[in-house]
Amino acid sequence: MTTPDPYGGVVRVEPFAGLYYRFEEIIASSRRMTLFFIHSRRWRENHDAALKAFLRRPGATLDVFLPDLENRELMYSIGRHFEDGEQIPGLVVDAYRYFARLARDLGAPSEIHLFGRYPTYSFYAFDERAVIAMYTNAVAKKNLPAMEVRMDSAFGRFLAREIEDLRSECRRCAPAELESVIARASAIGAP
Repeated sequence: MTTPDPYGGVVRVEPFAGLYYRFEEIIASSRRMTLFFIHSRRWRENHDAALKAFLRRPGATLDVFLPDLENRELMYSIGRHFEDGEQIPGLVVDAYRYFARLARDLGAPSEIHLFGRYPTYSFYAFDERAVIAMYTNAVAKKNLPAMEVRMDSAFGRFLAREIEDLRSECRRCAPAELESVIARASAIGAP
């Protein structure tokens, strides 16, 4: 009989900003990465070199989920939820262009998954670990907690099922098509 894990696979909980070095370690030891966030500009800036080194490794795979700019209701909801909401569409556009450049320069990601529902959390999943970052329910900016979890745990199994469901529910887009998504979203007034 196995003993239940009283922490559900949670390895650590700390402010998201405090995980900088831990992300560097996890990225360096992984072959698989799945990212789901609104734009995560600071994370991308902080880990750009590690992400590029990751993509240069043989067999490395990158899956990316970003908000669908053409979904006006989603973009409106996201914008209303954050203090700097009016900047969110531009930050999402920046994320689109960032991942399109990675695909052009390093061959991955081969597609981007565009989600159409308001996210309740962000996640950064790797081979053996994942970081789940909470969102606040209030507009005011806060130093939010994040949890590092084992992928072989209750949280990890939940996240693996979530990723599979998201892959089937989200719109797929080749990175080279993202500029067209940006143009169409601009034409309808989304960003």
